[in-house]
Amino acid sequence: MNKFEDYQLEDFVQDLFFRKWVLGKLPPENQFWENWLKKYPKKRILIEEAKSLVIASQIENIDIPKQQIQEGISAILYRTETHSKSLHEQTWFRFAASIALVMLFTWIYTKSDFSKNISEKDNLSKATETENNGSQPLNLKLSDGSTVTLKKGSKLQVSNDFGLQTRTVFLTGEAFFEVQKDPQHPFLVYAGGIVTKVLGTSFNIRAYNNEAKTLVAVRTGRVTVYQEEKTNKRNQVHNEQILLTPNQQVVFEKKEEKLVKTLVESPVILLPSAENENFEYDETPIPKVLIQLEKAYGVKIIFDVELLANCNLTATFGDEPLYDKMGIICETIQARYEIADGQIVIYAKGCR
Repeated sequence: MNKFEDYQLEDFVQDLFFRKWVLGKLPPENQFWENWLKKYPKKRILIEEAKSLVIASQIENIDIPKQQIQEGISAILYRTETHSKSLHEQTWFRFAASIALVMLFTWIYTKSDFSKNISEKDNLSKATETENNGSQPLNLKLSDGSTVTLKKGSKLQVSNDFGLQTRTVFLTGEAFFEVQKDPQHPFLVYAGGIVTKVLGTSFNIRAYNNEAKTLVAVRTGRVTVYQEEKTNKRNQVHNEQILLTPNQQVVFEKKEEKLVKTLVESPVILLPSAENENFEYDETPIPKVLIQLEKAYGVKIIFDVELLANCNLTATFGDEPLYDKMGIICETIQARYEIADGQIVIYAKGCR
């Protein structure tokens, strides 16, 4: 859906797809934002301001809560607008205040996490260890009620101070976690060069030492994934943060030290069977079809509602994978789709 039409400044700054475009990290053939600006030229001033914020702050993939940014910006803008005398001054103060606020949040966030991670690494030498040498998965229950399904050939180390401030574990191999919700004690999994941080959710991690990639796939809830802290010669923290929701995964390329956000190989329907509608369509408008799929799978599908308004679909879907459904839809309307930053983006010419 064309959600961007209603975006405010902080929404664009926090949108990963938008930041990738600003920083030149989308494929050259991906012209979504250029085409979007042509369609909504009145948004150009807002877009330029948001682009400047992203470039100035360089906060790619750092997930500062949207409400926190909005409240902070509102507070600063109230003061600057109250004391500025002209429209020019108001615009400048709004711009400068926004940059200062976003950069301040970024510094506080990374500084805090860096200090925490140093102490967490020290806990590795003070951890209890369980290794699965059998041929079947091993089920473990932690002291907080969380459960871990440890795959064969895998090892889990649990910090001795587990649950005091954080719930920290160290994984080598593969495991499926179902974490009990506890906002006061974040659950941290160190595995394969990255850290997975959650409050309460279920997810799978694959991090074998002899494999070039580490994978984190989310089944329910939300998790944050970032590379273990490293510093450059000036001791500046480089900490790329990625937020994952159900049916999304991140792939960490160990050699390149790069995190890539995408969708899982086979997205599953998230809605309970009682709430899930039948995928039967009879000359159904394509936007309605895509909205239903988006709701069922919990995957964002970006498309132009007006462009596809005259496109219809007659088909019956069953339990085929989501990507097969998308392929049939795109073939019907002579379109194509791409997976970008854990979202599905549809490129189409419309229908007469």
